Amino acid sequence: MTGTEPHVEAAGDRAVAVGGNIGRVATGDYVTQVERAILLPPEALAPAVCPDGLSKIPRKAVRFVGRERELRWLEEHFEAQGHRVVALRGLGGVGKSTLAARWAGRRGDHPTWWITAESRADLDTGLADLAGAMQPALIDVLPQEALRQRALQWLSTHDGWLLVLDNVTEAADVEDLLSRLAGRGRILVTTRHAAGWHGLAEVLDLTVLDPEESYAMYAQAVGGLGPRDGHHVETVCATLGHLPLAVAQAAAYCAETRTTPAEYLDQLRRYPGDGQEAVARTWRLTLDRLVAADPLTGTLLRVLAWWGPDRIPRQLLDRLGPTPVVRRAVGRLAAHSMVTLHEDGAVSVHRLVQSVARTADAHDPHRRAEDIDAARALAEETLTEAVPRGVGGATEWGAWRALFPHVETYLGQVDPAADTARTAALVDRAAWFMVEHSDLLRAVHWFDRAVECRERVLGADHPDTVASRQGIAECWAIEGELWSSADLQERVVADLERVLGEDRAETHMARGRLAVTWRQMGDKDGAVALMERALAGLEGLLGPDHRDTLRVRSNLGVAYQDAGRLEQAIALHERTLGERGRLLGPDHPETLTSRLNLVRLYEAVGEVERAVAEFEAVVADAVRALGDEHPFTAHLWHIRPPGSPWGL
Repeated sequence: MTGTEPHVEAAGDRAVAVGGNIGRVATGDYVTQVERAILLPPEALAPAVCPDGLSKIPRKAVRFVGRERELRWLEEHFEAQGHRVVALRGLGGVGKSTLAARWAGRRGDHPTWWITAESRADLDTGLADLAGAMQPALIDVLPQEALRQRALQWLSTHDGWLLVLDNVTEAADVEDLLSRLAGRGRILVTTRHAAGWHGLAEVLDLTVLDPEESYAMYAQAVGGLGPRDGHHVETVCATLGHLPLAVAQAAAYCAETRTTPAEYLDQLRRYPGDGQEAVARTWRLTLDRLVAADPLTGTLLRVLAWWGPDRIPRQLLDRLGPTPVVRRAVGRLAAHSMVTLHEDGAVSVHRLVQSVARTADAHDPHRRAEDIDAARALAEETLTEAVPRGVGGATEWGAWRALFPHVETYLGQVDPAADTARTAALVDRAAWFMVEHSDLLRAVHWFDRAVECRERVLGADHPDTVASRQGIAECWAIEGELWSSADLQERVVADLERVLGEDRAETHMARGRLAVTWRQMGDKDGAVALMERALAGLEGLLGPDHRDTLRVRSNLGVAYQDAGRLEQAIALHERTLGERGRLLGPDHPETLTSRLNLVRLYEAVGEVERAVAEFEAVVADAVRALGDEHPFTAHLWHIRPPGSPWGL
């Protein structure tokens, strides 16, 4: 605090007062099932601090050949001439990212941070991730925009760092960032686009490999050449335009199949073309052989084309067929440099290979339009089956973290006008994950997309359509737009009463959600009455120990406490805790939430020591069971029971 903030105050057990913008404050366990008031930790009030040795550089290539001239150019322009921003510009597959990773790995700059910056949203996410890497305790406390600003603040006030912005689509996407960070650390950009860099960056146009370099790359990959191979290798490389990606794939094919350069050249001549078509040509030859031995390889590559290019997790791959069969196909693709297989079983695919795989070609039997569309449908079905329906437990959270980049990439490549009911279900679940990450603007956008699709496919009154509208209302409530949220939630309840009936579980759940908003608006009596009605209905329909029943009962306990009915609140929370423990286990976040609700109540009735002891126990159990990065654990570090030694 600076001593200049306006005086603010709040009354009531769960009232919150702040003298400035702290993001969001939530009480009760609705939405995330974490009863909390989010209070900024000391780290958030002080400038960002970067730990020693912070570095994030992808491993782009095991084999690196040539490019000494370009490496010297980068050295000279960053060091001798003092340039702060350099753009590596060239066509896809020419090795821009590989060269950037090679040069960055040789530097002593700290931190060195790599951001895949295909869009402004990607850039914002990468900057937020940098702030999170600097101060992990803030990851699930501050929204993405606040984390992004912390990263920018640190970068704009420090020297000696290197930022790599990979695969930038348009210069305009990074212009503001480059202007803000001018004169500080170094920024290395990779891009396919020629226009717009004048005045922003010193440009190095990266061309294809020199003939001797592509020859060396081929020779290194095949492990040696015979005395008669030299001329044919030179011709193969020239036919492929000395494009590194195409040369690497051709060499991998020859090494794996024991095909001589002369034999490969004969095959290659059947498919004329040059430039970026070289990748499609090597793709055709490689898949001709692979598919003949294993048809799954072609299907698999077309499916992988719809997901994110980096680290597609094994849990997705294994859903595409019997595990041994899928892994054998992945191994064959990796052996031919069509994919990169990581030690943990994850797979990465070059963007250019993905682009070829998604592009129909009537003359290529591996790129028929109907096969590509079938692969897209399979990619969507696999994602929809893999993503959890919630983000509660440690297993669900871990799955979402691994899968979300691929959900995001897939949905970004599909025309919303072609969305199906299954697509909308995937969009809706991903939007709830964004809510958990406080990425509310995008969450509302995705809920809107789900609503639009479901209105078109299912109808405006379908319960799934109404549920997506409920998601929009939740985002508004978290943002503090309580009146707008309540208005939309009241319409949701009315729609469900009309379409499903007044005594349906979905209708009672919607009433319970509306009651939470009424409580936040200060209508304590109205919230209690509506929640009691919802709870009675759910107990009758689902039973007293159903998970949804327990959620409403937990929120009713919070409403009782707000209304000063502490004995009833304690009895309700103790009952809920016991039933959640039996249903979900003692370490589930919802069970731990019930324990936190009791912490607040113990303090409210004057049992401060008991409250503090129980809070410490909840923290210890969450760290043990969920890990430090789970949202529940991250928030726990910043919960301070009133009157406790941790009070701010």
